[in-house]
Amino acid sequence: VPINTSTALGLGSLTLNDTRDTLCYATNDNQDATKELQKIKADMAIVVGGYNSSNTSHLVEMCEEKFPTFFIKSEHEILADNRVQHFDIHSEKIIQSVFLPTHSPLHIAITSGASCPDTTIDRVIFKVLSVFPTSKTPAEVLQNIHL
Repeated sequence: VPINTSTALGLGSLTLNDTRDTLCYATNDNQDATKELQKIKADMAIVVGGYNSSNTSHLVEMCEEKFPTFFIKSEHEILADNRVQHFDIHSEKIIQSVFLPTHSPLHIAITSGASCPDTTIDRVIFKVLSVFPTSKTPAEVLQNIHL
């Protein structure tokens, strides 16, 4: 709810927004970033975070609007034989699925919940890259990210 402080504080036309009942900044940032991810062409999405996180579950819902989406909590859920153990937010069950499409190049959107440690995301990225022996190095991938 915008609050006009021009008369109360004598600050001219300064307007403040009351953010006490809104999401934290990290959550807002992640949701905004996920909205941008929805604009790219990707074959699938990976969402990393805690299964009990409503924020992360919402990111899953956003990604599912456009991509086949896998909700995992760590790199340990990327299994051998092109399988992944992931949480289905609709059935609220952990399931196993075929993971990666076989065509190349493969474009994967990756996002995470606000409280997911960066190191966990890094390990997921390294694990995905390790599935493809001819994939780019993490440094090469980072050089090609368009911010």
